[in-house]
Amino acid sequence: MRSIMKYIIPAVLVFAIIGLGYELLYNPLGFLTRILMMAGFIAVIFLVYRWFMARRYGTPLFPSQSGPNRAQLRKAKRTSTKRQTSPAKTAAFKPKSTNVVSAKKKPSRPKRRREDHNLTVIEGKKNKKKNRAFF
Repeated sequence: MRSIMKYIIPAVLVFAIIGLGYELLYNPLGFLTRILMMAGFIAVIFLVYRWFMARRYGTPLFPSQSGPNRAQLRKAKRTSTKRQTSPAKTAAFKPKSTNVVSAKKKPSRPKRRREDHNLTVIEGKKNKKKNRAFF
């Protein structure tokens, strides 16, 4: 079966390319109308699918925002680990002046000690033999 398909699929593709070329040369308006009809049919199917899914799951038909919302952006800004540029790299681009104020470092806060976990051991039947049929 697979050896037959090796020959059938390329033959169908070659005939399709020949047919498209013939249609494009001798009937370009018909070719264009067929392409537009296919695109319209696909668009209608897509809109019906979106409408059905929107009604089923209660989501909007066309969501207004595709990117992260404002709260997600704020959280990303808080948790980002940007490194500050080293002064050796930026000194070449800045004009040299005699009144250079050094940046003060923030005093580092001591690390908070983590609390112990709240896991407890639940006593069970430890001597019960396991039924090997269920494994």
